[in-house]
Amino acid sequence: MTRFSDFLTSVQRVFRQVTETGFVFLGFVVLVYLLLGEQSGDFVISVIANISVLVNVITPQVLAAVGLGLALIAVVKNRRE
Repeated sequence: MTRFSDFLTSVQRVFRQVTETGFVFLGFVVLVYLLLGEQSGDFVISVIANISVLVNVITPQVLAAVGLGLALIAVVKNRRE
């Protein structure tokens, strides 16, 4: 059981590093767009367009659902400890 727990911990660490790297890359693309504007290139403009679509899709109902989900996770974790 300890080996499995260690394996899950290492997988979680890898996922977290990949996620952090992705967010840093996304922040870099947004920075390039802010600095260069429309001359920043097709890739950067397409990423910015996708971000704007994502922001438009997120409604208050989605935010409420995410908040309730996070609250439920917090309650379950607190009960286990």
